Amino acid sequence: MKKRIISFTFLTLIALSLTVFLQSCGNSGKNKVAEKQSIETIHQKEGVPVTIQEIQPEELTLTLSYLSSLMGSKQATVTSMVADKIEKIKARVGSHVAENQVVVQFPLDNPTLQYQQAKVSYENYKKTYERMKALLEAGETSQQNFDNIETQYLVAKRNYESIQQMLFVQSPISGTIVEIPYEEGEKVRAGDKLFTVAQIDRMKAVFWVSDQDLPHLRNGMNVTIEKNGKTYSGKISEISLAQDQTRKAFKVEAEFPNKNRELYVGMTMDVLIPYYINPNAIVVPRSALIQQGGKYYVFLAIENTAKMQEVKIGQSRGDKVEIFKGLNPGDKVITEGVNLLSDGSKISYQN
Repeated sequence: MKKRIISFTFLTLIALSLTVFLQSCGNSGKNKVAEKQSIETIHQKEGVPVTIQEIQPEELTLTLSYLSSLMGSKQATVTSMVADKIEKIKARVGSHVAENQVVVQFPLDNPTLQYQQAKVSYENYKKTYERMKALLEAGETSQQNFDNIETQYLVAKRNYESIQQMLFVQSPISGTIVEIPYEEGEKVRAGDKLFTVAQIDRMKAVFWVSDQDLPHLRNGMNVTIEKNGKTYSGKISEISLAQDQTRKAFKVEAEFPNKNRELYVGMTMDVLIPYYINPNAIVVPRSALIQQGGKYYVFLAIENTAKMQEVKIGQSRGDKVEIFKGLNPGDKVITEGVNLLSDGSKISYQN
């Protein structure tokens, strides 16, 4: 008998708890419905509170930015082809050098190169070649004998000249020496940088752009760089037509006049490219736009009523979106409270 009474009491308590819970949920749902009805009633009577923006034309400029390191319009870095100490440096940083002018010289007694032997061999073959040439013209030797000597002479000449290039290092272009990392007497290894020469009356910025940005660029387009509060203007000079497979980007070059030598090789800065300029753009915040069925709309505030207006969008910058059809200067666009509106809704203005 006790077990039955206890079981009955336990089941009764569960039933009472469930009843209370259901009543609570029911009351909560009723409260939410009542609250919603209350807000809708207020909006119907007093209007949906909104914030508006009166349309005024403004300049819209869209700019691409790329990080770049400056170099001369023409620039070359020369590396050592020998491992030896530097005997002479015949130019200094800031010096102007001509094309093929010797800048760095190595000792002539480098045992690996055998410069003296190569020189003697070249001079001997040169004398023999000239003698055989005279004999051929006089008809005193055969063409085959002359051809054999000429081949040996050309080989000796090429060998001698290549050793000369290793020991007497020339500038490949005319320009200004912008870097010499070593001093006379210092030892270098093959492949070490000896000097950099550049033409710095004009500077070049090289940067890489994605395939998405590439359609916005063209040769001759204006670009700018800024340094120490000063702006330098230039133009795009070259756009690669093939994508670099390592970078997955396209190489672009821009050149800048540098008559006052205020820009230096190696300076790192942003290259700014204004690719779209509309001096009288109609712009709205992105929050004012509503998208329905692939079309865009805004709400216009006309006295105390919201009117839904279809628009055509153009370019965008951050939170601003260009409207090129559907709005006129002086229109009052609702920018806040949009999600609570429908066409013809009553509105009230927030301060």
